[in-house]
Amino acid sequence: MPLFRYIAVPLAIVVGTVPAHASEHDEQIWTSMTGTTTLFDNVDATLELHGRYTDEVSRLGQVLIRPSLTLRLPRGWSATAGYVYVHTRFARTVANEEHRVWEQVAYIFKQDRATGLSISGRTRIEQRFRSDSEGVGWRLRQQLRAQVPLPGRALRVVVWNETFVGLNTTQWDRHKGIDQVRTFIGASLPVAEGITIEPGYLNQTVFRIGPDRVNHILATNVFVRF
Repeated sequence: MPLFRYIAVPLAIVVGTVPAHASEHDEQIWTSMTGTTTLFDNVDATLELHGRYTDEVSRLGQVLIRPSLTLRLPRGWSATAGYVYVHTRFARTVANEEHRVWEQVAYIFKQDRATGLSISGRTRIEQRFRSDSEGVGWRLRQQLRAQVPLPGRALRVVVWNETFVGLNTTQWDRHKGIDQVRTFIGASLPVAEGITIEPGYLNQTVFRIGPDRVNHILATNVFVRF
């Protein structure tokens, strides 16, 4: 995918997440669909479906199914609890299944009505289980997100960063500390009532004992509220 490479590599330099030392690179496509509905006055139910095409976009390397319940709180705060099923099969690796239980608090730092600028964050804790090994892995995920509309347009520019921190080690995951960093730059476009699409470039840097892994990802996220 030569065109994708010419676009992705300069963007990776701009967002500053590509490490200076030796690393392995891959080009991927990630797709997701998130559906949300209101159960009660302040309680939402959400289902996320993710498909990630890896190894130079040659195969479906990872599938995630993530249901959750969210309690909407005053002043833009919310509390969420959910479950994730993850099936992973990368090239030259054995397929594995992971189960996660997770809790999250989301909040808004700034909401400027004059400019439309919104700065928000979320703090998530995951408890991770593998069906082929012992131990529970605890991981912290911290995301910061900013979006602002273009003047006179429904289109919004979106930038976010998420850092993953392993809080312990297990038999199947020996890495403790910063596990990976994701940085996204793209757009948010409402295409119909209750439907928004967010396409863009996602840089994922995975820190490992050997060479780090840098994934250049064309990401498309669809959000539906009904």
